[in-house]
Amino acid sequence: MIDLYFSYRSPYSYLILPRMLKLKNEHNVEINFKVVYPLAIRMPEWFKDKNIFFFIPFIRDFSKKAKKLNIPLKMPIKPDPIKQNTLTGKISNHQPYIFDVCHMGQYMSNKGKGIEFAYELSTLIWSVKNWNKDEILEPLFAEFGEDLSEVREYINLNEKKLVEEIEMNQADHKEAGHHGVPLNVYKGKYYFGQDDPFDELISELIKDDVIKDFY
Repeated sequence: MIDLYFSYRSPYSYLILPRMLKLKNEHNVEINFKVVYPLAIRMPEWFKDKNIFFFIPFIRDFSKKAKKLNIPLKMPIKPDPIKQNTLTGKISNHQPYIFDVCHMGQYMSNKGKGIEFAYELSTLIWSVKNWNKDEILEPLFAEFGEDLSEVREYINLNEKKLVEEIEMNQADHKEAGHHGVPLNVYKGKYYFGQDDPFDELISELIKDDVIKDFY
């Protein structure tokens, strides 16, 4: 089994999902999908004095990777799941999107559809303007046999439980030894990132005869 720690604001988390789904669906590898709040929520101080110019190389990098992987990604994302001052890096105290997104994701994880839902919702976040509108989200939930209004009602009534579950994921994440995402943990060792670390993970799975090949 692989523990996958995932953030709904991380483009690199989004970009690794097709490969993780391939491991699950084509190679029968059990993926323990764990939603964590974005670093902007867990460690907002990390963004202090980091403005848009600091992130330009990262934007170029993950945009290039998305193109190479043939995964839809458009910048800038609107709305950004995290409200943040792009000139100062300061994270806003008012966050109207990210908690709803994460709690929807945790709800779907509890339904056993976490990674599949994460891929579909992340594709919307990273490629569709106004992804948060009901006319966008309703058909998404319908694809998974869920009703958006019923999901929202459940989340409103059970928000404390969902928060506690995500916080437990974050405690496990910290215990694994790294705060970054995407983070895969296999047999007590973490693999942070999606390029060389992912290839190292695949090598370990092949060596352990969990899978025969991948690429």
